Amino acid sequence: MKEIELVLFELSHVNLALEQYESEQIHGIIGADILLATNAVIDYETQSMFLKLQ
Repeated sequence: MKEIELVLFELSHVNLALEQYESEQIHGIIGADILLATNAVIDYETQSMFLKLQ
């Protein structure tokens, strides 16, 4: 398995603003660089995401 560097941000301030607009909370953001590097497959029907680390 290869190493992937990640950066994590605390998003409570974003969720507080979204709450005022009665929008769903954000649990995280995954960048296109990670999605492309892992050949990500997103299954919207089952709300699943699959990453393949090589």
